[in-house]
Amino acid sequence: IERRAIGLAKAKDFRSWTPPKLVLYPDSQDDPDISFYGSTYFPYPSRNDLHCQLVHVYHQVTDCMDTEIAVSRDGLMWTRPERKAIIPLGQTGSGDDSTIYSWGGGILELPDGMWGNMYGGSSRLHNAPIGTQWRGSPEKPSEIRWARWKPHRFCGIEAKAEGQFTVPRIERTKNELRLNYTCGPGGWVKVELITSTDPPLDQRSILPGFSFDDCEPLRGDSLDKVVTWRGRSDLSETCDALAVRIRMFQSKVFAYLI
Repeated sequence: IERRAIGLAKAKDFRSWTPPKLVLYPDSQDDPDISFYGSTYFPYPSRNDLHCQLVHVYHQVTDCMDTEIAVSRDGLMWTRPERKAIIPLGQTGSGDDSTIYSWGGGILELPDGMWGNMYGGSSRLHNAPIGTQWRGSPEKPSEIRWARWKPHRFCGIEAKAEGQFTVPRIERTKNELRLNYTCGPGGWVKVELITSTDPPLDQRSILPGFSFDDCEPLRGDSLDKVVTWRGRSDLSETCDALAVRIRMFQSKVFAYLI
C-alpha cells in the first residue's frame, strides 16, 4: 500500500531546496489504511519553543479525511499526542461529514477568548465524482468554517475512571501550581508534589504537607485553577525543582504551570 507522509525541506531563496527529510509518517500504531495528505504548521501560541501541525489524515477504506494535531520541540521529531481527530468529521448532513482539512494562518485568538482555526469542510468523499450523493443526501457545496477550542486545550490526559500520571521533575518558575482541566459528573483532580521520581518511590519522596491527602480536590471546569493543600498554595519555600503527581477520576487535564 502506498502511503503519503510529511517531509521537511529548506531553502533561502525558494529555488534551491534541500532534499526533503521525512519527519512525520504513519507507523505501526496506526491503521494500515491512513496517509498524511498535508498539514498546517503553526508555532504554539505564546511559545517560541514548541511547534505544531494540524495534520490532514486520509482514511483510504472510508475515503474520508479528518485532522489531527502533532507537536515538536525542534521541528524534526514529531509526535501525535492522542492520535485522534482534533477537528473530527461532522454528523451526517452537516456539510463536513466526509472531508475536513485545515487552512493556513495558524491559530487565532477569537473575540470571545476561544482559539480558532479555519478549515474546509465537504460532504463529498475524497474520490467521489462531483455531484455524487452520499449517505442519501445531495452533495453540499464545500464551506470554510471555524474549529474552536478553549485556550491550551488541543489535547490532554484523560481518565474515564480513576487514573494517575506523573510529570517528571522540573525547575519551578512560579510560586503556585495552576491547572487547566475539566471534570465530568462526579469527577475530581488531586495533586501531590514529590521531590524525586527516582526509585524507590515511597512516602519519603512526598513533599511534607503536599500529599494527595492534603490536596483539596479540584472539580468542575477551569482554565487556570490554583491548587491548594489544606488552604496552602504558596510554593516559594519548597524545592527549586519538583515532580508533580496527578490523580483524577472522570476528568481530563490539559496543561499545568508551576
